[in-house]
Amino acid sequence: GFSPTSMNSLGEPLLVGQETLSRDLGAARNAYASGDANASRVAHATPITVDPRASEAHQEGGGRVKSIVFGGLDGILTSFAIVAGAVGAHLPPWAVLAMGISNVLADALSMGAGEFLSSRAYNNYVKKELERETWELDNYPEGEVLEMIELFHQRGMSREDAEVVITRMAKYKDFFVNIMMTEELSLPMP
Repeated sequence: GFSPTSMNSLGEPLLVGQETLSRDLGAARNAYASGDANASRVAHATPITVDPRASEAHQEGGGRVKSIVFGGLDGILTSFAIVAGAVGAHLPPWAVLAMGISNVLADALSMGAGEFLSSRAYNNYVKKELERETWELDNYPEGEVLEMIELFHQRGMSREDAEVVITRMAKYKDFFVNIMMTEELSLPMP
């Protein structure tokens, strides 16, 4: 069988018939936060049983479309409410127009600042996860390789093919880290 301490035996089947993952993600994150390479090894080497129906919550793509739709609807509705209220209060047309234009400008500024700040926060989160995955790969490459083999196997690839594919990709560190970010965490690089 596969030994997490040696990548030389990757041609052999892994954990045949078991429904386990080779890592505890929470413990792996704690190990990274404390800089404890041994704790990272333990987190990756301690199998945990996972309900196949369970899934981790990850943000998927399409964030820009969501922002555009949300911003557009918010801008239309608030502008309509401001103008309707001003007309209902029998304000002169120049005041209604001024209120409508100022509302549109304020909404645009608010949405732009909100999008900028949320994008910056998201990019910082992705950067931290990239640093953690890189650290884990540097400190326990066998665990990261096993993790990705299991992931590809769970997605329908035969275990043997997953071992060949992942072992080949793991030879290229930067490429492999980007694959881990995208496939394991569903976090495409910004």
